[in-house]
Amino acid sequence: MPAGAFAALLLAAFCVSLAYGIALPVLPFLLELRLGAGPDVAWHTGLLTGTYTLALFLFAPLWGRLSDRRQRRRSVILAGMAGFTLSLLLFAFVDSLVALYLGRFLTGGFSAAVIPVSMALIGDWAPDENWRARRFAWLSIAGVGGFLVGPMIGGLVAGMWREGMPLSGAPFLVSAAAGAGGTLALWLTLPGRTPPSNAAAGGPIAHESARLVPRLLALSGIVAAGIGIFEVALALRAQQALGLSPGEIGLMFTECSLVMVIAQALVFNPWFPARATRWLLAPAFAALAGALALAPWMETPGRLYVAVGLIAAGAGILSPILALWVSLAAGRAQGGALGRQTAAASLGQAIGSALGGLLFGIGSSLPGLPFLTAAAAALVGLALALRLPGRLAPLAVREPATNRPKR
Repeated sequence: MPAGAFAALLLAAFCVSLAYGIALPVLPFLLELRLGAGPDVAWHTGLLTGTYTLALFLFAPLWGRLSDRRQRRRSVILAGMAGFTLSLLLFAFVDSLVALYLGRFLTGGFSAAVIPVSMALIGDWAPDENWRARRFAWLSIAGVGGFLVGPMIGGLVAGMWREGMPLSGAPFLVSAAAGAGGTLALWLTLPGRTPPSNAAAGGPIAHESARLVPRLLALSGIVAAGIGIFEVALALRAQQALGLSPGEIGLMFTECSLVMVIAQALVFNPWFPARATRWLLAPAFAALAGALALAPWMETPGRLYVAVGLIAAGAGILSPILALWVSLAAGRAQGGALGRQTAAASLGQAIGSALGGLLFGIGSSLPGLPFLTAAAAALVGLALALRLPGRLAPLAVREPATNRPKR
């Protein structure tokens, strides 16, 4: 794969996560301006966050299948990035609650093309699973980087909001400008056609992968649901229970992103074989469950930072590992398979985000209820992952590097 094309894919992943991250610390305060203080703020914070990920769930498989059928993934990812940018402009200037929901839905629907099609492009060019794994990790790190910068921008700007000020749309204009730059970079660098995948289309490995993919998709959904609950509950608890400012809430999400980057860089390195990552699934789920269970008892900002770091470390390595094994199991239909994986994660996050707001709103007698629910989901993931490494072993085969275009 040309270096410029890979850099453009990283930029696209960064832009999508930037827009999502900007909204997290902003939404409670934006809704307070529209609705006033009250329990409705928590409810709509969760639903607006879930609306974005619900759109990802609905559209990611469609974008992925379209890219497989046309074998021209370039046009699909360009259409997604262009629509994503335009929908952010809409979101920046709307003032009604209905329009806020519409803007979030459109942004999620168009961004659904970016990650699965990017991964499919990388898979098309991959000479072996280690090359694929490292580039998947870089794509994930780029996404985490956008999530890292986004809450900082959103938190700083939200602190300056005043009712009636036009500044309220500024964070989303920043996201739209970044999206326009990402679209241009993709248009200038991506080849018109990609090489045909060299993955096997049938045989015993494909038969086994047909039985493994549903479990991998379920695990992706569980991770995303736990993180969706955690993100919304963290923002609401930090604001309402601990009295933290938007900037301080943004710093917590920044810490979460930094820990994810470090964890992924340590796991996906040239000295750690990609096939060995399957052995990390169960330990990562165990660490995630333990950290989520501890979070409600972290009553000070300093202790909460510790819990956030542990949660980020567990979740940070699970998503790229699961995406790697879905890609290895997908054969030639990588776009569709990775689209379904994105959809499973998005559905999990949509459900988790809505549950996070709902459980926080009704759990006044048990303020740790959202975190304990997320911990229970992680324990289910641990149970599903215990016997998975042995079953994934046949998929860890090196792909031949023959007949591949120069990268």
